[in-house]
Amino acid sequence: MKTLKIYIFFICAIFLAHNAQAQDPLFSQFYNVPGYYNPAVVGLSPGLRARLAVRDQWSKLPGELRNYNFSLDFAERNIPGSGGIGLVVMNDNAGLGYMKTSMVGLSTAVRINLQENMVTQVGITTSFVQKSINWDNLVFSDQLDPIYGNIYETSFLAPNTGNIFYPDFTAGGVFRFTETTSTFSSIMGTFGLAVHHLFRPNESFLSLTSPLPRKLVITGDFIFEIDGNSGGPYFKRNQNSNKFKFNPGFIYESQADFRTYALGVNVLKSAIYTGVWFRNRTTDLVRSNDLILLLGINATISENTRMKINYSYDFVLSEIRPGTGASHEVTLTFELDSFKIFANKDSGFGFSPRNSRSKEELECTPF
Repeated sequence: MKTLKIYIFFICAIFLAHNAQAQDPLFSQFYNVPGYYNPAVVGLSPGLRARLAVRDQWSKLPGELRNYNFSLDFAERNIPGSGGIGLVVMNDNAGLGYMKTSMVGLSTAVRINLQENMVTQVGITTSFVQKSINWDNLVFSDQLDPIYGNIYETSFLAPNTGNIFYPDFTAGGVFRFTETTSTFSSIMGTFGLAVHHLFRPNESFLSLTSPLPRKLVITGDFIFEIDGNSGGPYFKRNQNSNKFKFNPGFIYESQADFRTYALGVNVLKSAIYTGVWFRNRTTDLVRSNDLILLLGINATISENTRMKINYSYDFVLSEIRPGTGASHEVTLTFELDSFKIFANKDSGFGFSPRNSRSKEELECTPF
């Protein structure tokens, strides 16, 4: 019975530690790690995208809750039906490295052009996951004395290995459209839905059955663009100097009993990003859990090449703030619009000159 209690304590401890990070790691700048959330977005915009994200969760805690995410994807318009191919690499450390999760995934997407101004893609990520735990760093209930603390030896017999391996699969879809009005030079809307852990892999360290809960992710955003002038020669030479983009959006994540919502807006003026977001675990927007502030820069390297650096600060609004502190997140993005695997005799990114302006806008870098 005592051994059973220890096992139960251990399982609960792992669950709570995992649940503290929303089970799957989350990012405040979800729009800067789109391939992690939805495989259908790979190749949605032209060229090649390389992204690196680092998140430090709850900086005041003694344990390290840090996540690293690298993704790479490129579009290929010269193969009929091809959207793109992507790579996702993630490393997540929970509690001084007591539990580590490493993942490598390969994504592919299929592109379906609906109309001149509408496109949809569906994609899948096949990934390989390793989780490891350091048994020597764990403290069990039978080691604790109510007065003197951790002074006893545990009767828990650790397994021969602290590593588990399993394949995992994610599927998703995305829809994008563009419009032009008298007020805005362009309006682009993008909506996505993805389901993670399709086959619920077993992640138990103790030769038990512990299927990983599926996760549902729903995202949506609009990009409203206003040009600073009518498009004369000065504007053509300085495309970012007077451009203003307004980007409201949302994300909804649901996994087991954990649900979180984020709603906010980012603004791009010239080369500067600013943004404000609210994250909540209920539909009551008045009682938000986190206030997220964003500041970044969009540095133009050449006509079709950019580097983006964004920093976000998560300010905890709930009663846990004194013990957890804030969270910090930095993303670095390289965009190469003209990158192609296969040569194309047509102009642009895989569409012929006879196509309309709305089709060209679908192939523009959105934000």
